[in-house]
Amino acid sequence: MISFTSEGHRRNALLKRLLDREGIPCRGYRKGTAPGGEELLEVSAMYDWVKEGWGRDAYIFIGAAGIAVRSIAPFVKDKFTDSPVLAMDEKGRFIIPLLSSHLGGAADLAVLLADLTKAEAVVTTATDLNGKFAVDVFAKENGMEIADRELARRISALVLQGKQIGFYSEFQAEGEMPEELLPKERLLDLEAELPGIAVLASHPKEEHPGILYLYPKVLSIGIGCKRGITKEKIEEKLGELLDRDGYGIDQIRVLASIDRKGDEEGILAFAEEHGILFQTYTAEELNTVEGVTSSSEFVRKITGTDNVCERAALLAGKSGELIDKKETFGGLTLAAVRMDCRLVFGRNKGRGVRMSCQEGKGDPS
Repeated sequence: MISFTSEGHRRNALLKRLLDREGIPCRGYRKGTAPGGEELLEVSAMYDWVKEGWGRDAYIFIGAAGIAVRSIAPFVKDKFTDSPVLAMDEKGRFIIPLLSSHLGGAADLAVLLADLTKAEAVVTTATDLNGKFAVDVFAKENGMEIADRELARRISALVLQGKQIGFYSEFQAEGEMPEELLPKERLLDLEAELPGIAVLASHPKEEHPGILYLYPKVLSIGIGCKRGITKEKIEEKLGELLDRDGYGIDQIRVLASIDRKGDEEGILAFAEEHGILFQTYTAEELNTVEGVTSSSEFVRKITGTDNVCERAALLAGKSGELIDKKETFGGLTLAAVRMDCRLVFGRNKGRGVRMSCQEGKGDPS
C-alpha cells in the first residue's frame, strides 16, 4: 500500500493494522513530503517500487486513481499476468479494483477492505455487475489454467449476451449449477452446441477447438532420488511419465517424499517453479501406508522404508488411486496417485464455481 498525503498516511497505517489482524501480509509505504506516516517505508522512485513486485504482489494506492494509473502504466500487459491494483480515496469512502479484478483477486480484496472499513467497494466488472457466471473466476478458484484465452473471452461475451454455455464434467457436481451453464451428459454432446466448457481429469487424444478444456489439480506425485538430482531431470522424466496417461505437470497438487529429502535443491527448485506444495514424511509415517506394489530391502536399510515414492504419493493423496506405480529413471523414482475430486457450485454466480479436491471423504482442503 502506498499513500501520498497526511490523511492518506493515516489511512495507510489503519489498513495495515486491519490486514495484519486478518492474517494478510502487507507493507505500507509513503511517497512525497507530506508529514506523518513515520511508521511507513519510504519510496523514492515509483517505477522501481511497482516493478519490484509486479505480477506477484497486490498494490493499493491511497489517493487519486490517476496516480495509480500513471504508476502502473509501463507494466500493464494482460489480466492473466498483471498484479491486482486497487485505489482508495484518502477518506476511505470508496475502494475501486482497477486491474486484475477476477484472476488477481482485486475484486475480492476490495470487498474484504469494504467489510473491514465500511467503505463502498466499486466493482465495475460486467459479470459481477450482472450476477453472471465467470469462467476466469471458475478456473482461478479451482487452480486450473486457461490455455485458450481467446475462447474464454468469447464464452464470457456470450454469457453477458444471455447465452447458455454447454458444460461437461467428469467429476460429480454438488449444489446448484449456474443458469448460464447447460449440463451435458457426454463430452461428445458439447460439440453440437459450441462453444462449451469441459472439466476433465486428463487430456483427450484430440482437443476440439470450440471447447474450453479445464484440468484440475488431481495428482499426488511421490518422488525419491539420489543426492544432487537436478530440476531439469525431474521435469523431463516426470513430464514423460504423466504424458503417457494424458496428464500435465500443471495438474500436480502435491509433491511428496521422505523427510531426508526436505532440503534436496532440485526438488525444491522444481516445486517452486511450478507452484507445487512439497510435503515430506518420516519413515515411520510412510510405513503406515498400505497397498504398495514393490519393496526394496536396500532402500529400507538406507531410509527406513522400502518404497519411498509410492508410499509418499499414497499418503499425500489420501484415498486416491495409484495410477503409476514406482518407476526408476536412473537415480530418480516416481509414482503418481490420482486424488478424489468433486465440484461444488457456489451460490453467488458472479463469483464463479469452487472445486475442492478431497482428502478421502472428509471436508474440502
